[in-house]
Amino acid sequence: MQTFPVDKIHNVVCHECKSLNAGIVADILQFLDDPATHKTHFFNGRYENIYIKAEQIPSIEPILKMILQESAKLLDTSEESLQLGFWINFMQKDDVTTAHRHDDDDELLSGTYYLQMPEHSGSLKIKHDPGSSITIKPEEASLTCFHPTVEHEVSKHLSPIPRVSIGFNIGYKKDAVPD
Repeated sequence: MQTFPVDKIHNVVCHECKSLNAGIVADILQFLDDPATHKTHFFNGRYENIYIKAEQIPSIEPILKMILQESAKLLDTSEESLQLGFWINFMQKDDVTTAHRHDDDDELLSGTYYLQMPEHSGSLKIKHDPGSSITIKPEEASLTCFHPTVEHEVSKHLSPIPRVSIGFNIGYKKDAVPD
């Protein structure tokens, strides 16, 4: 097992996943306004994190599996030892995601998988050091991974078509933490 370097960003496109994205977005839309859908991080008039259970959107399973596989490779460990926590980020025109980090608990890796990225979608800005940052223009079906302590944000989404992504954290299952 290895830790993911703080100064590294991993980006890969899952070409075989792209055909699944529209169906997943359609399934997500069914639960966005459901009163049982848990939402957190209310900033600038919207919830940044929307939690829909994987069982409610079975079409998402291949994407979650791919995220776990890629994470296991990056961390040099088995998929079975890892747990994935995920949420949906749904941005309408003029929405932003405020600067934040994912190091609240025992996360090993954080990232985003991009389901729907219309023209003029907000870009991911990753800040490694004060005064230096990297901007990533998201591409549909791409997966971007980074260390959970790295501050990041999403610039203003300018398209009338929603920008939809899956945010996630990877950690060890409680019974699989190495010595």
